[in-house]
Amino acid sequence: MKKYRKILVPTDFSSGAEAAYAIAKQLAHKFSGKIDLMHVLPTGEYLRETLKKIPVAVDPDKNVIPDIVNQAERKLNSVLEEIEDPIRGKIHIGKNRKASDSIIHYANDEEYDLIVMGSKGEDKSFMKRGSTTLRTLRNSKVPVLAIDKGTLAGDIKRLLLPTDSSQLSLSALPHAVALAHAFGAEITLFYVMELHGGMTEDYEISPETHQKVKIYEQLMSRLDYYLQDRKPEGIQLKRSDKSFLDSLKAGSAESEKYIPLKTVVIAGYSVHYEIEKYADKKSDLVVMATHGHSGFAHLFLGSMTEKVVQNLSKPVMTTR
Repeated sequence: MKKYRKILVPTDFSSGAEAAYAIAKQLAHKFSGKIDLMHVLPTGEYLRETLKKIPVAVDPDKNVIPDIVNQAERKLNSVLEEIEDPIRGKIHIGKNRKASDSIIHYANDEEYDLIVMGSKGEDKSFMKRGSTTLRTLRNSKVPVLAIDKGTLAGDIKRLLLPTDSSQLSLSALPHAVALAHAFGAEITLFYVMELHGGMTEDYEISPETHQKVKIYEQLMSRLDYYLQDRKPEGIQLKRSDKSFLDSLKAGSAESEKYIPLKTVVIAGYSVHYEIEKYADKKSDLVVMATHGHSGFAHLFLGSMTEKVVQNLSKPVMTTR
């Protein structure tokens, strides 16, 4: 099972960014990890150009920029002091006009296991995710968990894992299992029979039972193949005598758990709409791989996943 031992939490000190702290703490305690905090400042060149416009006789390099850095360090250390000693890591200040670039490069260079960040910081746009979070979700090679304001660790009990049945889409499963293990949650494997035509989104489509069972059995076969082929750290599929209700065995002997695995197959004309609609009422966190292929055409980031990430008012994790 995946373990998140090195966790990076970027923050702009807003209430939105604070939502990530409690979740990161629970994961760090669960996996005996450390939490490092990061704040990104604009580049010195950018600050100097901005401050030159202020009609005051100051030297940005001597009078202003060092003070900005010191303030950021004080704020980071203040947040770090609220983290328990066993999981308390270090602070880092990045400098880049695009905060997401600084976060992505630092997380990759320092080989973090996970980035946990608020879905929205000081960004005032109408989007569900701030621009920094969106860019980080889209481009990071390190898995990113974006937490919405007000989400508590105890709130995450239902994980949604959309799949197009490809091995690439199933590559998000080990992360879903690790999170489910940490939060005591169940996983729903979610598949949309993509239809074509001019029907409205409000029209309810109910595929025949035999169609759903056939797709379910194919999904289980491909899931089992993925687990046998990739052997993701001891995760095993445990079939039950009830269709659509199975479990995943995960963890070592002392922390072994059977995680409930529910499979949902529905039909729809808009994949991202069906994911958002289901997740809005029946999940607490959506876990998605960033690239996929085959029948669920363009589901993962770049098209469908990006739409889900932008519009869903629930925590989301993306992983390559």
